[in-house]
Amino acid sequence: MKQLLALICSTILIVAYAQAQTSTTSSPATSSPATTSTTTTSSAANSSGTVTDYTPGSAITLDPGTGKPVRFVISQRMIQVLGPDGKVMADADVKKNSKVQLHLVQEGNRTVVDKINVESSSSNY
Repeated sequence: MKQLLALICSTILIVAYAQAQTSTTSSPATSSPATTSTTTTSSAANSSGTVTDYTPGSAITLDPGTGKPVRFVISQRMIQVLGPDGKVMADADVKKNSKVQLHLVQEGNRTVVDKINVESSSSNY
């Protein structure tokens, strides 16, 4: 009986330690950083949602469907913007209410957007 109790306690301890080792990415560019639901163990991740605000070369804000918009910083390097047909489009052509998927990468200690895939748009390009 004592051995069973010791085994259960050690299993719980291992699981608790493993959970403490996971991390989430966040957007540190805002004054109060919003934590996204994207969990990653590598240097790249994806996030998708509806564009609520977009400033080319600066930031994009998405509503991932939760009603709580998340702001992402745009990479200072050249980013790639692809339209629904897979063709390259101008970053200024990303419109509010468009459905997009963002590719996020680490630049130093920040998580930034380096690619925007426009899945659908509420207006014409």
